[in-house]
Amino acid sequence: MIHYDEKICVKCLACVSEAEFGGVTYKRGQIFFDKTNLSEDWANIASICPVAALKYVKEDFSAHKSKISP
Repeated sequence: MIHYDEKICVKCLACVSEAEFGGVTYKRGQIFFDKTNLSEDWANIASICPVAALKYVKEDFSAHKSKISP
């Protein structure tokens, strides 16, 4: 999961350039993230942000499993 802090973003567009599959786009002065795009390397995109406006948090699906009671 990618988290974006628009308040600290300097709109350098490095994330847009790094996105290989259209997961990050820039339109009318705003950056948009398609978080459903599983083809993108979100960790890499977040790592190139020079002001840390992007954070990548790997989702832990094991925490979402429901327990079955006896």
